Amino acid sequence: MNELQIVSLEDTNIVDWNFEQLKTQLADQLDYYKNLVYTEENIKSAKNDRSTLNKAKKVVEDARKKYKAECLKPYEAMEPKAKELVEMIEAQRALIDETVKSFEEKQKLEKEEKVKEYYKKKSFVLGDLADRLYDGLRDPKWFNASTNKAKYEEGVQLAINKALSDVNEIKALNSPFVDTLIDVYVSTHSIDNVKAKEKELSEAHSKAQFNDASSEVKNDVQLDEIKEIKTVNTDGETLIKVKATSSEIAQITDFMKAIGVKYEIL
Repeated sequence: MNELQIVSLEDTNIVDWNFEQLKTQLADQLDYYKNLVYTEENIKSAKNDRSTLNKAKKVVEDARKKYKAECLKPYEAMEPKAKELVEMIEAQRALIDETVKSFEEKQKLEKEEKVKEYYKKKSFVLGDLADRLYDGLRDPKWFNASTNKAKYEEGVQLAINKALSDVNEIKALNSPFVDTLIDVYVSTHSIDNVKAKEKELSEAHSKAQFNDASSEVKNDVQLDEIKEIKTVNTDGETLIKVKATSSEIAQITDFMKAIGVKYEIL
């Protein structure tokens, strides 16, 4: 087959092309290749056809790139001038932006002080947990200029009510690990996490079989679980030195809380 007709446009300007006509002609000419079957005997013909199509593709791509470059020339001449103007504007805008942000930050800090005052007045129902829970309960939206007094007070009260309900639910579990469970809640504000921790501790406690009737067995279990343990008798008390991972230490202290052992972490 002869070269594709589009190749004849190699030295023409793409703006003068009749794309609809070219599309129709090209579709007809490409049909020629659709039914061709290439074999080992006519592989040379396949290479020639590939070369023809490569050339046709190059004609179109070269014309497109040339036109694009011509179109971009006015833009490329204008771009640095426009950027220079933007830089002048941005320099002043940045200075004003810094002032505005500083003012807004000051407003937020003042707003948060008001929120804290309201929280302290209303959070007495949380008792000793009030201060510990504040960071987790605070909502940054309360400190926005768009949040009025009624809105943030409503938010604070809802947060306190939710926390109180959660704490009461934790206490209602009647778990011997209540102190640890409260610590988990303070850290995560998640009842699901608290329940998961309570289940973990209860199962571990049951497995360890802490009871007075099996103190020797209990000590054996602990010795197996702890990497290193030493005991020293002093005035009727037993001092225990434990070498363990952070996770293991947490479990040990949970158990000691559960059975009423006094302990001190040095």
